[in-house]
Amino acid sequence: MKQSSLPLPDFSAIAHSRQLSVCLKNLIDECEGSISFDKYMNLVLYQPELGYYNSATQKFGPKGDFVTAPEISSLFSKCIAAQCSQILGDFEESAILEIGAGNGTMARDLLLDLEKRHLLPGKYYILEISPYLKLKQKKLLREALPQFIDNIEWLSTLSNLKFKGLVLANEVIDALPVKRFKKESSSFKEMKVGYSKDNFYWLDVVADPFLTEHLKDLESKLPAPFPSNYYSEINVQLKEWLNIIQSTIDEGVILFIDYGYSVLDYYHPSRFDGNLLCHYRHHVHNDPFFYPGLQDITTSVNFSAVAEYAGDIGLNVSGYTNQVYFLFGCGLDDLVVKMNLQDISSQTKLSQELRKLTMPDEMGERFKVIGLTKKYNKKLTCFSKMNQINRL
Repeated sequence: MKQSSLPLPDFSAIAHSRQLSVCLKNLIDECEGSISFDKYMNLVLYQPELGYYNSATQKFGPKGDFVTAPEISSLFSKCIAAQCSQILGDFEESAILEIGAGNGTMARDLLLDLEKRHLLPGKYYILEISPYLKLKQKKLLREALPQFIDNIEWLSTLSNLKFKGLVLANEVIDALPVKRFKKESSSFKEMKVGYSKDNFYWLDVVADPFLTEHLKDLESKLPAPFPSNYYSEINVQLKEWLNIIQSTIDEGVILFIDYGYSVLDYYHPSRFDGNLLCHYRHHVHNDPFFYPGLQDITTSVNFSAVAEYAGDIGLNVSGYTNQVYFLFGCGLDDLVVKMNLQDISSQTKLSQELRKLTMPDEMGERFKVIGLTKKYNKKLTCFSKMNQINRL
């Protein structure tokens, strides 16, 4: 998609973006003309006050840049609650940690459903770095669950947190900063970010030994080497991030829900320009330099890497499937039957929601769920319809 086809921001938004661009330009100057893309992505998304997730702009829903599954239908969160109920019942004292809770919609609907099941956890932790989103979450949850609000704790770091229960992360890994690379003949280049004449641009440099080692290891897992002039991304910090997450759990389950592929699909020769995506006012394109700070920047998740690193740090991979099988494994069909809708408008609305959540051309196939366990040996119900671990 060309920039000319994207909606233009208003003057205040442009001013906000320019302020962030000045910070990026100064950093690039300090770093002798370029910075790595993962550093650029981290600043554009998470710079205090100016980064996309730390600003007060509307991000989720029809008036934002994209819609997540919990906002499409409460059925999504109710299905997750069904899986949570299996696990929470196994611990006398349990907790749930949600990483990046967005507007708080999933937390609200999940906790309301667990309350009906009489299985509320002792604590519900929310790791949230955005002051703006934290305020929205607190307002929503205080109104919906005033009786439970004292059991919800917001965190800015996971230091010293220990509990038994679950970790939930919906559309989080796709927003972790990545490096972008290019295979050129028999060597690798790192695609860095430069700045000139009021514009950011790609600058390819010889990959350093650290990145080269990661890319050669990745290439060894593929049926054939990357073809020449092949571009893609790699998350070199994923293992470290996973280790921080798993260190919070004494016993329990980690569920990651996101869009992505196995390693063979992620780095298929046909994906010669990588998996970088940007979301701006419900337009999807691949230019990360379009008004920095005003758009989301993501990459699809390499779930094979998640599984591999999980094993390296002592976690078990309990299951892997796509979103539609996950939802039906959690009892989506029973939930729909119990709704017993009579009027046509409600039935139509439900049909539209189910289509978005389950159909292959919507979220059903593109989104995947991976379950990691620590000292927890029960089979998870969410993978009862289809477990595709062999695809990893």
